Amino acid sequence: MRFKGSTIFVTGGAGFIGSAVVRHLLRDTHARVVNIDKLTYAANPNSLPGAAQNLNY
Repeated sequence: MRFKGSTIFVTGGAGFIGSAVVRHLLRDTHARVVNIDKLTYAANPNSLPGAAQNLNY
């Protein structure tokens, strides 16, 4: 499986594009995903529903 055993850091993961990337990685890979976001005006923590419950997040 792709990225198995890997850790992927996503910057801006609460933004429009970043959240789509995070959701894709959590859904389609076995990688550990670390999301780093400054949470400015462009970020929305609600764009990642259920991510906190995922063991790889």
